[in-house]
Amino acid sequence: MKVGILANPKHPRTMRAYAYLVDFLVRARTTYCSATTTRQWPGNKQASQLLDWGADLIVVLGGDGTLRVSAPVLAAAKVPVLIIPTGTANVLSKHLGIRSAQHAMQLAEEHIDSQTVTRCEVPVNEADCFTTTAGLRREHFVSLAGIGGDARAVSGRPHVPRALRLGVLGYAYGASRALFAPLINARITDTQIGAPEIADPRIVGNPNAGTVGSEVWSVMASKTARPAGPIPVFEHANLGAEELEFLAVELTTTKPGGRLGEWAQIAWDCVNRRPAHHPAMHYWRGDQVSINLDAPAPVQLDGDLIGDCRRLDLRAGTTSLTVLTPN
Repeated sequence: MKVGILANPKHPRTMRAYAYLVDFLVRARTTYCSATTTRQWPGNKQASQLLDWGADLIVVLGGDGTLRVSAPVLAAAKVPVLIIPTGTANVLSKHLGIRSAQHAMQLAEEHIDSQTVTRCEVPVNEADCFTTTAGLRREHFVSLAGIGGDARAVSGRPHVPRALRLGVLGYAYGASRALFAPLINARITDTQIGAPEIADPRIVGNPNAGTVGSEVWSVMASKTARPAGPIPVFEHANLGAEELEFLAVELTTTKPGGRLGEWAQIAWDCVNRRPAHHPAMHYWRGDQVSINLDAPAPVQLDGDLIGDCRRLDLRAGTTSLTVLTPN
């Protein structure tokens, strides 16, 4: 077996995990080749190089962002992927049952020793971002995409104190700032034909209703139930599903006191596993949606800030990653 290692050296724990992995591969007399990501080349080029080298297994040491960038290349190659989560949130690996980097190391040893580890097909979804300057920019995401307030939480992280910037507290700090973000005027179009189970026709209409306008805090698409920690937000999201679950958060006030009250009630409903109970939370399911804005707003994909867009088209993936998972 030839093992390709794609490592994001941003986090110190990546290099610790890398040292452990290489030590095991040497002891197991397994051929390996390594590549590290950079700001200019965040992973897609390195993934292609490892595949050209002839890797039978790609090990990704990093977070959701590292996997997101390399996912289209790895999905097209149909080479199995093992995630060793060394990022901050590690949303995808947690939903796959990989609890920690140490747990992933055990999975790697089991696969290399016996090659009987369970595999899961994870779709790679598409996002077309239209900007006023560069035009169309095509990106991909695996677990979560959003425009508006949730992306402002990610964009606010550069203002986080340096001591917190790389940790979970950094996300919490950025999210707390984004709770009071301004609302955006969005025209949401369900672009599929014969869309099933649209939960709130007031937001996206029925399959024949076309576009509906609304003032929202954010519009999101998810394949994971808990994209922001232990609290369930998306009741019907599933990594292996053919459809995305969409959410439009339609807050009613911009005053700090009223906004804080709305968020407190939303949090209470989510903790009690009934997020759709709150009137501001509008859910529906489908394979694609188009979101048009009056003014540009930030977009995030799997926790990576993409930039400001006037229109965002999201589509459920037709290709998928083959990921090793615990039994």
